[in-house]
Amino acid sequence: MFESKARLQEDVHRLLDALRELAGGRYAALFDHRGVLLESPDDAGGGGWRLRRFVQSRAEALFHVPAALHGGEEMSDLFEDLEGDEFFLAFLNGRVGVLVACPDAAHLQEASGELVKVMADRLLRFNPAWRLDERGRGLFFGSPRLDTVVIGRPTG
Repeated sequence: MFESKARLQEDVHRLLDALRELAGGRYAALFDHRGVLLESPDDAGGGGWRLRRFVQSRAEALFHVPAALHGGEEMSDLFEDLEGDEFFLAFLNGRVGVLVACPDAAHLQEASGELVKVMADRLLRFNPAWRLDERGRGLFFGSPRLDTVVIGRPTG
């Protein structure tokens, strides 16, 4: 079934809004290695500009977070300058990512399972290049790789 790029982009944007709203978050962004592709809310007001700038400047480094965590690598705290928020990150095939700044990222990870799967489907339809992993290998069998990460804040 053929779906227009404009319709798919609208779907992805609505899903990004839904993730942010589910989290009670103030900002969400869809990004690739070069920077922000879509954001919610659109105007990035209320301090969202600071988060937009963060994603723009650290997009490449954000893609290294899942591998570092899985491999036990040591890495600097990319989020140390951002106080008050927790962050939910989701990466599809190491090609495109979602960041949500919210009060409780662990809750969002638990509550967003189906929403993230639907978003992954829409993203793969929106940009067929994202069906390949970061090394350019095709995913002809099985499911796309979806990595999620919660960046919480220390308690007490």
